[in-house]
Amino acid sequence: MQGKKPGGSSGGGRSGELQGDEAQRNKKKKKKVSCFSNIKIFLVSECALMLAQGTVGAYLVSVLTTLERRFNLQSADVGVIASSFEIGNLALILFVSYFGARGHRPRLIGCGGIVMALGALLSALPEFLTHQYKYEAGEIRWGAEGRDVCAANGSGGDQGPDPDLICRSRTATNMMYLLLIGAQVLLGIGATPVQPLGVSYIDDHVRRKDSSLYIGILFTMLVFGPACGFILGSFCTKIYVDAVFIDTMIPKVTKHLLSNPVFTCIILAACMEIAVVAGFAAFLGKYLEQQFNLTTSSANQLLGMTAIPCACLGIFLGGLLVKKLSLSALGAIRMAMLVNLVSTACYVSFLFLGCDTGPVAGVTVPYGNTSSPGSALDPYSSCNKNCECQTDSFTPVCGADGITYLSACFAGCNSTNLTSCACLTTVPPENATVVPGKCPSPGCQEAFLTFLCVMCVCSMIGAMAQTPSVIILIRTVSPELKSYALGVLFLLLRLLGFIPPPLIFGAGIDSTCLFWSTFCGEQGACVLYDNVAYRYLYVSIAIALKSFAFLLYTTTWQCLRKNYKRYIKNHEGGLSTSEFFASTLTLDNLGRDPVPANQTHRTKFIYNLEDHEWCENMESVL
Repeated sequence: MQGKKPGGSSGGGRSGELQGDEAQRNKKKKKKVSCFSNIKIFLVSECALMLAQGTVGAYLVSVLTTLERRFNLQSADVGVIASSFEIGNLALILFVSYFGARGHRPRLIGCGGIVMALGALLSALPEFLTHQYKYEAGEIRWGAEGRDVCAANGSGGDQGPDPDLICRSRTATNMMYLLLIGAQVLLGIGATPVQPLGVSYIDDHVRRKDSSLYIGILFTMLVFGPACGFILGSFCTKIYVDAVFIDTMIPKVTKHLLSNPVFTCIILAACMEIAVVAGFAAFLGKYLEQQFNLTTSSANQLLGMTAIPCACLGIFLGGLLVKKLSLSALGAIRMAMLVNLVSTACYVSFLFLGCDTGPVAGVTVPYGNTSSPGSALDPYSSCNKNCECQTDSFTPVCGADGITYLSACFAGCNSTNLTSCACLTTVPPENATVVPGKCPSPGCQEAFLTFLCVMCVCSMIGAMAQTPSVIILIRTVSPELKSYALGVLFLLLRLLGFIPPPLIFGAGIDSTCLFWSTFCGEQGACVLYDNVAYRYLYVSIAIALKSFAFLLYTTTWQCLRKNYKRYIKNHEGGLSTSEFFASTLTLDNLGRDPVPANQTHRTKFIYNLEDHEWCENMESVL
């Protein structure tokens, strides 16, 4: 008996040790669960990444006019830079969205964020690699007090610009232009996994009725980013400173998706809506400058403080309304149609809100005689022919005669205090003075205030269609194709919605130019536009795109109204209790009753998702 006690105590001790080790392992397993596994933490991180993406993109748009002047580019050239971001998405978006669903989606999104950061750093290099702003003797054409005035009787001939000195940095400027394009392409590559994988990941890990709210918050942050970008651009512009291997299965799946008319129409409608934003917003700051005579800083500040926050609010309200009203796909498309009509009406009103170009000497009216429209229009006149005026810059002045002149030099002012201007022949000599800036147009201030209010309403209402469109899209495809469908969406958004519009809008804007600057014997940036033609063409393109989007929404509504179940495929509400348990196989009914064909198909569907996250979720339920 005594010999058994040690053995018994030893066995009990080992048993206690084993239980203790198991308890420690259980504790370690519990400790391994990270707080970052919470879907809300993922939502916050995804929102932060989208905020950064939107900020960088909007900041570029806010300095487009500065880039025009800095590198002497045309609007079409700047449109290429604005579109380059989307080019980086084209080769990777389908690959990432299709195969990304099989991998670790949060990690892929994080890698994309790192690439975006590298692209953002690269886009800043031109400021450090190009020549700094520096006044040199050969570049100064201004008077002793810094005024661009007339060099009377050719007295300033010995101080004319040195062509070699001005043009010697032309090659370096072209290189900086290409560097900016490359940086935007890199930013586009990094942004590839952010939206399609993020949206699908959230939709897979939240309750179906909460999906629209989460997605609405996500896209709200995406649009809130540009607000920060425009505000940052407003601050900075005040400072004077110097092909991938693709699985042969990607074509078949794409063909299958695009054969669905609801899927195709809703994607094309989204492309048209985004095309309006991409093209209209890219040149909206410039439009405000030209149409209402605002400074670049003021235009960016107004955009960042008004239109962008309203668009953020609109996206959030769109997602919230879908949740609160429990809208079906048919209800969501009706909502998209309604907000499209209202926003289109707002764009129509923009045709009547603007300012005229006004009389500009030598460009819209002849010098000294505004009553003779048949007279030749030429910036150079007998009153300034000896002034050696240059056309590589635009510093408008308003004369006492109510006419705008391209510069004080073109007005014939030979004094730095902008008096004694020889070209102001319709006023007494003692009153022949000019002041910096264009001559104001009557009623322009009131038109601008009205435009700003309508713009806010238009931004908010138009943005409310974004979340319903995404909800319809992901409800028309099978769950295992959700990520890929979103990838197709973002591919077409970039291919049709982001790349062509800035080019089209930019070329259209250039066609309304009245006077081009010249730089090193070449045509430079436009310095004066026909405001009426600018406004009509600029707004009409947006109206045409919005109208086409409405036709696509109407087609989608007709398809859903006629055959709702065919296109939605039982996505709303998920499986019922009887349907779900009918798809499982238990030991009690094994071998007793034959399994119907539809049940076999449903079981096969669960285990053939080819997505480890879905399989793990299903196994945990079963």
